[in-house]
Amino acid sequence: DEHDTQHHHHDLGGLDPHFWLDPMRVDHVAQQLAETFASADSAHAQDYRANARELTTKLADLHDDYHTGLAQCSGDTIVVSHEAYGYITAEYGLRQVGLSGVDPEAEPAPATLAKVKAVMDKYNVTTIFTENLIDSRAAEAFAAETGAKTAVLDPIENLADTDKDYLVLMEENLQELRKALQCR
Repeated sequence: DEHDTQHHHHDLGGLDPHFWLDPMRVDHVAQQLAETFASADSAHAQDYRANARELTTKLADLHDDYHTGLAQCSGDTIVVSHEAYGYITAEYGLRQVGLSGVDPEAEPAPATLAKVKAVMDKYNVTTIFTENLIDSRAAEAFAAETGAKTAVLDPIENLADTDKDYLVLMEENLQELRKALQCR
């Protein structure tokens, strides 16, 4: 129903900036960057293009992993601390419901929490996703109140704090989604 998938993105004008959570969008940007670098540094143009082709293959494999990994799941709804996963959910047939909108610093309003609880009951959601970069106390308290467990989805906003690369983090996100959605 319409309330289940309604998103409120006031602070960012309705835009979800997290395009990098869709491997095919990353591929598009990588190809454009490779051509820009190739034009600016013709001596290494073939290297940029070869690296972009290699990345395309890896991103296509990741995209396939998501399609296959999320194809047969008991659920299709995720509850997240903030709505950073619109590209993943749109691309792979899922629904996200956020405790706050795209702004991770926004405190969830009581009316929002009531709506989220109703969605959790309706779609049998048992996991609330938190993040490693924002305070998860509100999500953890809500999980305790609703009997849900918490798990971490990484919005991949700061690779400086990890030795893992994009592909590894995206695969970890896929595994967390598969567990929460009870995928076969």
